[in-house]
Amino acid sequence: MEVRTFADENSFVASVGALIAGELASESATPRAVMLSGGRTPLAAYKALAQKPAPAAKNAWALFSDERMVPPDSPESNFGNAAGMLSAMDIREEHILRVRTDLPPAMAAERYHNDLAAFFSVGGRITLGLLGIGADGHTASLFSLADVERGADRWAIPVARTDGPDRVSVTAALIRRIDRIVFLVSGRDKAPVVACMLNDPGRIPAGKAVEGLSRVELWRI
Repeated sequence: MEVRTFADENSFVASVGALIAGELASESATPRAVMLSGGRTPLAAYKALAQKPAPAAKNAWALFSDERMVPPDSPESNFGNAAGMLSAMDIREEHILRVRTDLPPAMAAERYHNDLAAFFSVGGRITLGLLGIGADGHTASLFSLADVERGADRWAIPVARTDGPDRVSVTAALIRRIDRIVFLVSGRDKAPVVACMLNDPGRIPAGKAVEGLSRVELWRI
């Protein structure tokens, strides 16, 4: 796993923004997508691109690693937090794959799975996937090793939570189909989980989810 450490937040935000903008600007004869992560770490980059956008290619798509079952205007909505950036970059609404949080979780997961399957059926590729890592080792909304094993034949699954909103998450099967994975990590509290990710990744969901992949990077600040 390639590790890139940034000295300050400004350089981190600029680099994450350039990564997203560069991938979305790449021309392609077939649909190509960036998977965006939730959490606090990428938000400054999303806001920077919303304020100073770079135009996306015509065949650029965006999708999300997971979503809380909250309205799009909630501050906890991953789609809502990225919507300004996607609009500013002129990504067509039909090219944004997101979880329908107005549906029950099982139905929303089924709908998201079907949307992703349709994307793949026309030759779509996810060329870049951004993911976070929680202090407990989770990524997307895969909170346990059992979650990583679920949905081997699915692209999205519902995830029930007792301590907050239920969620819909992409599966490890989908993550393993992405060309390039970049974990974005910030905060001193993440030091133990980063060490585990680098030295014994199979112990935590984030590491298990990318098992066997060759193009995995960890950007940290």
